[in-house]
Amino acid sequence: MSSFLLLFFALFSCQQSEKKIQEKIENETVITEKFSKPDFKINQLELREENSLTNFYSQNIRLLDHLRYSPVTVFTDKEKKEYLIAYQYEGDVKNSFSCFEVGYLKDDPTLEKGVAKTKYDNFKTESGLRLGMTLEQITNLKGSDFKVEKKSNEQIIRYTIDNPDNSKIKQYEMPPYFMEFYLKDNRLYKIIFGFEYP
Repeated sequence: MSSFLLLFFALFSCQQSEKKIQEKIENETVITEKFSKPDFKINQLELREENSLTNFYSQNIRLLDHLRYSPVTVFTDKEKKEYLIAYQYEGDVKNSFSCFEVGYLKDDPTLEKGVAKTKYDNFKTESGLRLGMTLEQITNLKGSDFKVEKKSNEQIIRYTIDNPDNSKIKQYEMPPYFMEFYLKDNRLYKIIFGFEYP
């Protein structure tokens, strides 16, 4: 009887252990490649390239100190549906920006005043990222090497390059590069990308 119980417990333990391993495999994200497809432009405005501003917006810009953690300039598309925030970090030269944020103007009413209206129908990166995309469309462009944070019906997808010797970001001599995608009901409503605040 005791050898029967011992055999039963041994089989039960093996089965439970096998079940836990299978659950871990099913829940684990398998990363096949490192993120290596950063974007540096929104339309004609380029990160850390002060001369690109004249192609993007021909008038003088105004820096606002009270909207974000660093001074910013806020642009809108022609119809004032989308906004683009260009962050100027401490130490950036005039008209040079280290981070971009794109979103819907209706989602952030604090941006309504002091915006500069541009000639663009919408804002998009050089790889074609734009508001309204699905997660599948984003990962088709940027790959599977991301981290996910979930909050009820929202997801934040984050890609990073934190190797200072990476050939794509080495020329900028900046802290780690990141891209964050904010999705609600599987639709992209905000993008933030550029260099981490030093």
